Amino acid sequence: MQSISNNSKLQTLLFLFVLLLRGSLGISQEIVQTNFYNQDNHYRMAAEWEPALGTLIAWPLSIPYKLVVELAADNSLFTLVENESSKMEALKWFGKWGIDTDRVTFITAPQGIDVSWVRDWGPHAVFPPQGKMKLADGKYIFSTPVTTMSCTDPLMFLYMDGDKILKTETEDNATAYIGNALNLKILDLPFISTGGNVMTDGLGSAYSSCILNNENRYYGVTDDMFFKENKMLLGINKYHILSNFEKTGIQHIDCLMKLLDEERILVMQPPSDHELFPVYEDIVKNELSQFKTYYGRPYEIVRMNTFRYRNDDLAAYSNSLILNKTIYVPLFGIPGDVTAMRRWKELMPGYTVKGFEYILNNEPSLTQQIKDRYQSMGWNHGDALHCRTRAIWDPDMLFIALKAANKSIKCGEDNQIYATIIDYSGKGLKNDSLIMYWRIEGNTIWNEIRMKNTDIKQQYEVQIPCQNQGISIEYYISGASESGKKATRPATAPLGYYRTTFK
Repeated sequence: MQSISNNSKLQTLLFLFVLLLRGSLGISQEIVQTNFYNQDNHYRMAAEWEPALGTLIAWPLSIPYKLVVELAADNSLFTLVENESSKMEALKWFGKWGIDTDRVTFITAPQGIDVSWVRDWGPHAVFPPQGKMKLADGKYIFSTPVTTMSCTDPLMFLYMDGDKILKTETEDNATAYIGNALNLKILDLPFISTGGNVMTDGLGSAYSSCILNNENRYYGVTDDMFFKENKMLLGINKYHILSNFEKTGIQHIDCLMKLLDEERILVMQPPSDHELFPVYEDIVKNELSQFKTYYGRPYEIVRMNTFRYRNDDLAAYSNSLILNKTIYVPLFGIPGDVTAMRRWKELMPGYTVKGFEYILNNEPSLTQQIKDRYQSMGWNHGDALHCRTRAIWDPDMLFIALKAANKSIKCGEDNQIYATIIDYSGKGLKNDSLIMYWRIEGNTIWNEIRMKNTDIKQQYEVQIPCQNQGISIEYYISGASESGKKATRPATAPLGYYRTTFK
């Protein structure tokens, strides 16, 4: 047996010590390049773009009926009603609108003042390392916190009875009814995790504006407790807290930005003469641009113009819903709507992009309470389409996380792509289905290469065939499970695909 020199032993011990020191100090691992996502024995909170069964809404409606028609036509529609009378009223209108009620699941639950905001009080989807998906239920206690721009400014509340804050225990308890109806267990979260102010990449990173920490401190949850519980219960290892971005408002991050996938962030861009323009630009330059993706690379930050409507408010086009292969966009009745729709289509190839204006006087089924709440404008700059809808994710989804190639690559160095593929149905993967499809740019026929399983379960890799300098390759990957589930990355492949060029 070959002996190890004292010098080698010393180097090994020093290396181990450095690793231990890094772990004990909590030093960020963002500088380390990672090829594969590894769920291991951790919980994993689902990202918005992951496979979903359909959409959760509340009845009476606070969204355009034409949006309801489209949601039901595209996927299943989960409708929260208060009682049998409310259900029958919904069925009457659904029949008038031509909705196939076989695609509708009614969930009966008590309703409170914030029932319309299913995004905010509704459950996150979390996948344990073993067993079935759970509904993660954050606390939803106060109706509804508002603050100014400083992260330490005092909270105000939208709904008060004199000096008393109106409570929302009804909405806080609603997830239990959803879990019971869908036969899904509840993971009770001991902290506030307001849906419109929480975004995740599905790989352990999350984003919120700093009002969320403020709300949790008000509730009695310290920042340290908040981050520790998120890591333990939702698998959030890197929680990015951004500055508030409204002069006064609920500060929900879905009105500022949206994660488009694991490595792209969409951020709204106000007109240059708007008072919030420098606020948004500062967040992009000094906060978002400093973060790294799960794979250790800088995020690609893309912009979408927003425009004034109703005096100086900004149209919240980022407050859109990405569900399976469709994007549902709020429209504000201004010329900028056309620009926003065009930009969504540019950024998300292969997705069907549908826009919805919300004019209360054109809605046939609205209650007086909803009309009074939203008055003359259905969508609000801080409360639009995303806020009033929520995915019900697929518990048996086929999950794919892909580390795509760099924009330019060299043969034999970085022409490898890496994928983590998890079959949450438990039925097993169809190994002959794990394929990379590729073609030279300009060609129409896709070539196929089987992905290879690595030594680690759920991790696969494949090489992009070498080409001459300047040749661009388009590619995507696909898989299937024995349960019948199929998935691709990008989700819209082959209409959407990745692209790289040999240098």
